[in-house]
Amino acid sequence: MGEKNPRWALGLLVALGWLGAHRFYLGRYASAVAQLALTALCAAVWIWGVSTARFAPYLLGPILFWLVRDGFWLFDYFREEESMDSRLSAFAQSQWDEQASVAAPKAQVAAAPIPAPLVQPAVAAALPADPPSKPATDSQTDKKALAIQMAQKHIGDALARRDVQTAHAEADTLIKYLVQRSRKPQSDPHLAMAYLLQGMTFYQTGQLDAARKKLQMGVHLGAAFAELAQPVQQAQLFLQRLRSPQMASAAAATPMLQPGQYPLLMPSQDWAQALALCEQTIALRQAGKDGDVPDLAQHHLHAMEIAQHLGDKNRQRVHGQALLALAAPEGAAVPEPMRRQALERLGDLCQSDEDHQAATAHYAQALALVNVRSSGGNAAAEALALCELLQRMASSHAALGETALALQCWQRMALYLDSFDRLDQQGQPMSDPEAVSGMLADYAAFAIRHQPTRVKPLVQQALRIQQRSCRGYSLAAARAYEVFADFLAAHGQTDARRSYLKKALLLVQICDPDNSAHLQQLKTVIREAA
Repeated sequence: MGEKNPRWALGLLVALGWLGAHRFYLGRYASAVAQLALTALCAAVWIWGVSTARFAPYLLGPILFWLVRDGFWLFDYFREEESMDSRLSAFAQSQWDEQASVAAPKAQVAAAPIPAPLVQPAVAAALPADPPSKPATDSQTDKKALAIQMAQKHIGDALARRDVQTAHAEADTLIKYLVQRSRKPQSDPHLAMAYLLQGMTFYQTGQLDAARKKLQMGVHLGAAFAELAQPVQQAQLFLQRLRSPQMASAAAATPMLQPGQYPLLMPSQDWAQALALCEQTIALRQAGKDGDVPDLAQHHLHAMEIAQHLGDKNRQRVHGQALLALAAPEGAAVPEPMRRQALERLGDLCQSDEDHQAATAHYAQALALVNVRSSGGNAAAEALALCELLQRMASSHAALGETALALQCWQRMALYLDSFDRLDQQGQPMSDPEAVSGMLADYAAFAIRHQPTRVKPLVQQALRIQQRSCRGYSLAAARAYEVFADFLAAHGQTDARRSYLKKALLLVQICDPDNSAHLQQLKTVIREAA
């Protein structure tokens, strides 16, 4: 697309925006043609339509609204472009300085001005390899490639110092930048590479479900590009490892590990041995009586997580109650986030056993420990945790037939989600837009019976969030389409329902192609609707 001047784009919007000139200038040809066609239709109705001329103002309104919206869109577009340009310039200069300081004075200054990123050896295996270099066709392609190199470098640095939040933020920023500048996501190798990088970042930080989704999307988009053969093959290897835990690296499951080193087994999903070593660690800490209560509580929390993967409810309950017993006599010795996580998991256990009264009690205790007024970036994470707890409480109240209490929980959750949405529109990205959209879709599913007028706005809000974050290519968007299809089914709109189910099926095929059960379920429902 090349470098674009914001003044030219704004001038074209003001002077010839009704013809879509600014969108043609930015390479958004499909939307530009739609804008031009809408203007031509309005003019034709106004000039040649005798009996239909009165409908011309109804077409003029959407055109004006579209142009006003494009003004805000151009502002965000070039603000993000300017921010990325400054970061890329600083990165290129730092790489130049690093190359010049390490290498021989003249021999390496004459080499490449922008060397490949230097990822630390400790994390290099966790990130996809650089795709083979390809002659750049324009400056925008150069910038995309350099943005990927910068993200690899920064993510590698963050993982080396165990800064998970920064690593995820770098991957999210790269995805957002490339999605906004990819006219055809399925034809952009840089976007495919960015999804592979984000998936490997999730894998390295232990978020295996998110890693599987992003790696599948990266493989789906990158399979068509020969220059991405190596990173796609690497991603497929890790996907195979995620699908078949027994194929994990034998080095990770070596018996030389000490009890306290059980977290090394968790990324490879060797849950049985990890739980055995974790419980040995807990026994050693209790026998030593070293008084490090937070450390012991952390091991109990890990044991709950591992037992959950094994499906061992009794061990989950035992370790959760042990953690709460540590907190009782020691007061504040056990950090509140650990107590909250234990209560939340105990509530989930009770809910799976259909003991909704006990689940509600655990969730209420966990809610009391959420501090949404904490300073810094932690406030958003706390607010998101509060929303997740309110969602669980609403499900428990609904199962008990307490519809009014469930509705209060959903409405309180929606207030926080609305604030996330507003901040995201103002340029402060959400920490987990897919989770936010999922909660909105669940609220819409509840509202089908109890608040029908709220269903459509909730679904639209969920889809808008996904459109901003990933162009709508996500399982959260698929979930929103499924919920709206259920809403249409409740109102007897069979044809429209089938249309939305097909959209959901397409997104599941793209984002989660290995979920054969979900795919078959959607296909069956579509056939029945026909």
